[in-house]
Amino acid sequence: MNPKNKLSQPFIMIFVVIILLLIFSRFNTQINFLGYETKSVEPIADIILKGVLKKVPLTQPIINDSIIAKDNTDFKIRLLDSANIFDFEYDSTTSLSCFFNALNQIKNHKRKIRIAYFGDSMIEGDLISQDLRGCMQDAFGGEGVGYVPITSIVAGFRTSISHSFDGWNTFNLLEKIPANHYLGISGYDFVPQTIATIDTSNTTLGSWVKYTSVNKKHGDKFYETKLLYGKSEGENYVVINKEHYKLTGTDVVNQLSINSSIPCKCINARFQCKSPIDIFGFSMESDSGAFVDNFSFRGNSGLTIANVQKSIYAGTNKCLGYDLIILEYGLNAVNPKVTDFSWYIKGMSNVIKHIQASFPNTSILLISVGDKSHKLNDVYETDPSVPILVAAQKKMAQDNKLAFWSLYDAMGGNGSMVKWVEGDTVLANKDYTHFNFKGAHKVGKLLFSKLMSEYRDYNKKHK
Repeated sequence: MNPKNKLSQPFIMIFVVIILLLIFSRFNTQINFLGYETKSVEPIADIILKGVLKKVPLTQPIINDSIIAKDNTDFKIRLLDSANIFDFEYDSTTSLSCFFNALNQIKNHKRKIRIAYFGDSMIEGDLISQDLRGCMQDAFGGEGVGYVPITSIVAGFRTSISHSFDGWNTFNLLEKIPANHYLGISGYDFVPQTIATIDTSNTTLGSWVKYTSVNKKHGDKFYETKLLYGKSEGENYVVINKEHYKLTGTDVVNQLSINSSIPCKCINARFQCKSPIDIFGFSMESDSGAFVDNFSFRGNSGLTIANVQKSIYAGTNKCLGYDLIILEYGLNAVNPKVTDFSWYIKGMSNVIKHIQASFPNTSILLISVGDKSHKLNDVYETDPSVPILVAAQKKMAQDNKLAFWSLYDAMGGNGSMVKWVEGDTVLANKDYTHFNFKGAHKVGKLLFSKLMSEYRDYNKKHK
């Protein structure tokens, strides 16, 4: 045989195979035989479909919501990406319009933008919220951590502020509240010890709390301090940095504002009260810019925040003024044995209605549970109830016309928590449930990016 023919044979065979595959690809080659299904032959599918939007199955059918109505060239691709924010408001441009209008106003007017971030242990210690706050303040200005409770079980863990305290009686969502006392917006009520004699010159007398700034961008100085407290009946005082103030007020939520001409690095407050009084918390902030208040509650499925009275929510909103409320719950509802979350949808829908009635002019973003792993046969894998709960939370947002962001999908979906724990860059703890600081930082920045993407689309439509 001619050696030249031997050399050409492999090329001829490859050429013939390619021709045959191209011919087969023109026909439906996906057939069933004895229970087995063959795959379609599509050797150049990636080339043919390059630049063309592929139709992919979704876990839920796309409804005619406001995202679809957005007029931009990328909306189809963004719609099919489950890691983006979905907007289920039908009757107006977007359920986030109140928040976006506030962002537009801050560009032309000196004002504040405020976000209330409610969640469970996933945001404990200001995780995620501190990174969202930093991004917001980089973009829209502002100095300070915003609201901080009087006491906290994670005060030593939090890095956005230094926090110490002593002498307080604390009540919360999960226990019976004494008569004539009320939970604050955080789900906690802090009651100072009563004393028989007031002596405001004695800085060692009474229950106390101390906040110290940290050496971080936007958090190294206190410009304006606000104290939120309940009805004050009797002789009640607070001594803040050696200046004493009488606590008066008949509203369910009252506010004491202290503006310092010279920014300080520490707030030292001591309460001298003859009668019981509810103290809700302090807020450290500047006179304008963006603020994100962290309202974390360990072990909370979200259902119990409806125990905070509407008047307390509304009264706090009157003092602080919220433009966006974020609800991130579900971690404490996850259970590998649960396959039906209709009970959770019903309960959280009542919570959402409670929040909507309390904050009527505030946008709401519902964030799903993130991925969570459990151990099965010595191998960590996604808890099977997680994707079921995510679908339930998405339906919850749809039923209540809220904006929705799937943290589960943003992490990478099924099996992502294992990657976050065991990857080259460790982003979560060995409990295969909670983020570490690096992981929380990534989520906070990603959330900001998704919000700003929606914001840009909103302004394109209203240009």
